[in-house]
Amino acid sequence: MRFATTTWRPQSLEKFKPNFRIYCFGAASSSRLYSAHNLFDKSPDRDRETYTSLLFGFSRDGRTQEATRLFLNIHRLGMEMDCSIFSSVLKVSATLCDELFGRQLHCQCIKFGFLDDVSVGTSLVDTYMKGSNFKDGRNVFDEMKERNVVTWTTLISGYARNSLNEEVLTLFMRMQNEGTQPNSFTLAAALGVLAEEGVGGRGLQVHTVVVKNGLDKTIPVSNSLINLYLKCGNVRKARILFDKTEVKNVVTWNSMISGYAANGLDLEALGMFYSMRLNHVRLSESSFASIIKLCANLKELRFTEQLHCSVVKYGFVFDQNIRTALMVAYSKCMAMLDALRLFKETGFLGNVVSWTAMISGFLQNDGKEEAVNLFSEMKRKGVRPNEFTYSVILTALPAISPSEVHAQVVKTNYERSSTVGTALLDAYVKLGKVDEAAKVFSGIDNKDIVAWSAMLAGYAQTGETEAAIKIFSELTEGGVKPNEFTFSSILNVCAATTASMGQGKQFHGFAIKSRLDSSLCVSSALLTMYAKKGNIESAEEVFKRQREKDLVSWNSMISGYAQHGQAMKALDVFKEMKKRKVKMDSVTYIGVFAACTHAGLVEEGEKYFDIMVRDCKIAPTKEHNSCMVDLYSRAGQLEKAMKVIDNMPNLAGSTIWRTILAACRVYKKTELGRLAAEKIIAMKPEDSAAYVLLSNMYAESGDWQERAKVRKLMNERNVKKEPGYSWIEVKNKTYAFLAGDRSHPLKDQIYMKLEDLSTRLKDLGYEPDTSYVLQDIDDEHKEAVLAQHSERLAIAFGLIATPKGSPLLIIKNLRVCGDCHVVIKLIAKIEEREIVVRDSNRFHHFSSDGVCSCGDFW
Repeated sequence: MRFATTTWRPQSLEKFKPNFRIYCFGAASSSRLYSAHNLFDKSPDRDRETYTSLLFGFSRDGRTQEATRLFLNIHRLGMEMDCSIFSSVLKVSATLCDELFGRQLHCQCIKFGFLDDVSVGTSLVDTYMKGSNFKDGRNVFDEMKERNVVTWTTLISGYARNSLNEEVLTLFMRMQNEGTQPNSFTLAAALGVLAEEGVGGRGLQVHTVVVKNGLDKTIPVSNSLINLYLKCGNVRKARILFDKTEVKNVVTWNSMISGYAANGLDLEALGMFYSMRLNHVRLSESSFASIIKLCANLKELRFTEQLHCSVVKYGFVFDQNIRTALMVAYSKCMAMLDALRLFKETGFLGNVVSWTAMISGFLQNDGKEEAVNLFSEMKRKGVRPNEFTYSVILTALPAISPSEVHAQVVKTNYERSSTVGTALLDAYVKLGKVDEAAKVFSGIDNKDIVAWSAMLAGYAQTGETEAAIKIFSELTEGGVKPNEFTFSSILNVCAATTASMGQGKQFHGFAIKSRLDSSLCVSSALLTMYAKKGNIESAEEVFKRQREKDLVSWNSMISGYAQHGQAMKALDVFKEMKKRKVKMDSVTYIGVFAACTHAGLVEEGEKYFDIMVRDCKIAPTKEHNSCMVDLYSRAGQLEKAMKVIDNMPNLAGSTIWRTILAACRVYKKTELGRLAAEKIIAMKPEDSAAYVLLSNMYAESGDWQERAKVRKLMNERNVKKEPGYSWIEVKNKTYAFLAGDRSHPLKDQIYMKLEDLSTRLKDLGYEPDTSYVLQDIDDEHKEAVLAQHSERLAIAFGLIATPKGSPLLIIKNLRVCGDCHVVIKLIAKIEEREIVVRDSNRFHHFSSDGVCSCGDFW
C-alpha cells in the first residue's frame, strides 16, 4: 500500500450505520429523482449502470441517507464496483463530514485499486479536508499519480476554509508551475486568502492570472477580486471592478456595502444599498446584517426601525445574526427598551453573542446595574459567557467585583486569554490594585500590544516609574512593536517628578524612529512631559509641529505656559483658540485663570470669568471658584476672595481655605487666618499644612505662646509635618535632598560650595531673611538653617556635578520660601547659569541676569 495513514481497525460496511444529517435540495430535481427511484424499485433488471446513475443523482442532490443506503445495498449484493460508484459515495461522505465512514471507504478504494483514478482520489481528498483531517488529505493528494484542476482546487479550498493561508498560496503557485491552470473556484479561494491577509501586491499578481485566463467575468472570481481590493483599502479599484461587472449577484452588492463600511465610508455604503434596491436585487440575510450594522455606526434609529419592518416582511426575523445586529443598533441609538423587547421575544434563549450584545448595550447607556443583572441571568439560563462577555462585564465597575469575575474566568479557563486578561488587569488598575493587575498580566499567554499597553498605563497611573520602564523594555525585547498608546503611556510616566528627563528624550527619539511622534496622543504626551519637566521651549516646539490639535493639546499648552509664568503666551494661545473657533471646556478656563493668577492679572482674570459664564455658557465649578479665590488671595484682595466663597453653591473645601490661610500669612491677616485654619482642621484633622501654616503665622507675628499651642495640638493628634524634599537629575540619575542632609557621598564638597556661595552672596549685599525660620532660636542659628534648605543643597550639588554654564532643574515637593527665592536669583547671576525650580505651586525660571519668570508673584 502506497498510502500511509493512522492505524485503525477496519469494520465491515454491513455493520456500518452512517451518521445521517438532513440536507435541502431543489424540489424539481427531487421530484424527478423520486420518480426514477420508484421505477428502479419496480424494475426486475437492475444492472450496475442503473445503480451508478441513481447513486450519482442522490449524491448530486444532497440526499445523503438514500445515497448511503443504496451504496450499502450495492455492497451487500456483491455487485462489481467501479470508480464512478466510489466517487459518488465519497462525495456523500464529504457532505456528512463523517471521518469513520470516509476511512472505511478509503480502505475499500485501496482494496479495489481505485486510488489511481483522479475522480476517486479527488473525492477522497475532499472527504478528509472537510473533516479537517489535513494530514491524511494531503497524503492522498501527494500519492495521486494524476491530478486535475479539480484536485488542486479541492485541496486549496480545504486549506482556505481553515485559514491555513500559507499552504493555500504555496499550492496555488505550485499548481501553475506544474502546468495546471487554475479555474474560477481556485482563483476565488486564493483571492479570499489574500483578502484576509490584506496583501494587495500579491493580489495584483493573481488578478493578472485571472485576466490572462479570461476568468475575470465569472461571478465567484469577480466577487473575490472586489472583496480583495476592499479589504486592502483600495476602494477606488474595487468600485471600478464593480461597475465593470456585467452580472452582479447579491454577494457582489453585499461585498461593496460591507467593504465601504469597513473602510469608514458609511454614506457611500448607504448609497450602494439604495442602488441595490433600485436594481430590484432581493436582499439576503447578509444584506440586512450589513446595513443594520451601518445604522448602528451612524446611530440612525428611524432607518433601523424601517429595516426591522423589512426583516419581518422578508421572514428573516428569526435569523440570530440579524436579531443581534438589530439589538446592537437599537442599543447604539439609545433605544434600550426596543433592544430589550426584541431580546425578550426570544424568551431569553439567545446565544452568547446576543446576550453579550445586550450587556454591552446597557453599559453603553449607563445601565451598569442592568448589565450586571443580565450577566447573572445569562449564567442562570445556562449560557456560558465567552471571552468577549467577560471583557465587557469587567467595565461595569463599581457595580461588579473584578475578583468575583476573576474566579469565574479561572473556572472557565479564560484567564490566559489576552482579551479577558487585559480587561481584568485594567479593572484592577482602576481600583488601584496594581499588584493584582501584575499577577494577571504575568499569566496571559501570547500578550498582544493592548495587554502590554494596559499594564504600562497601570504603572503610569500609580506613578511606578521604574516598573513602567521595565515593562516597556520587556515589550521591545520580546519583539512586540509599540503603538501610539504605548508611547503615550511611557511618556506620561516620564513626566513624573522622580522620572529622568533623559529617559523621556530617549523615548521621544524612539517614537520618532517608529514614525509615531506625529500621532495626536503621542505629541500631546510629549507636550505635557516637556512642560512638566521644565522644558517649556521643547513643549512649544511640539505644539507648533502638531498637524492637528485637539482640545487636550490646546489646554496643555495654556496650562504649561501658565505654570512657567508666561501668562501672556498662555492668553495668546487662548485667543488663537477663539480665532479658530475651537470649542473650549472647563479645563481651558482653569488654565487661563492659573495664568492670570501667576502674573497677578486680576482684571483679566475677572474678564475671562465673565466670558466663560456669559459667552461659553459654562457653569462655574468648584475648581473655577478655587482659581478665582487664588487669584484674589495672591493679589491681597482677601475681601473679594471671601465674597467668592460666600457666593459658592456648596461649602468651600480644604484646598480653598488653605489658599486663604497662605495669603493671610503673607498679608498678616491673623484673625482670618485662624478662621481658615479652623475650617481646614475641622474638615481634615490629619492635614499637616493647616497646622504648619497657622503655626508659622503665629511665629512670624512673635506669638510664640499660640504657636506652642498649635504644635502641642499636632503632637496630641499625631500629625506629622511633611518633610521638604528637593530632587535634581545629573547624568540620567535622580538625587534627593532633605534640609540639612549629610547622607550624600559628596557632602563635604556640597557644604564647601555652600560656604563659598554664602561668602559671594554677602559680597553682593545679601542679608538672610530669618523671618522664614519659624523656630524660636537665635538669628545665627536661623541663618544656618536657611543655608541648608533642601533646594540649596540640590543646587550646590548641581553646580559641582555638571559642566559650567549648563542649566539646572530642581524639583521641590513644597513651596520655595521667600529667602531661598532671593538666594537662587543671586546664585543664577553669579554662576551665570539658568536655574529652573519647580515647587508645589509653579515653575520658576531664574535667568543668568538674576530675574525670575514669576515676576516675584511666587
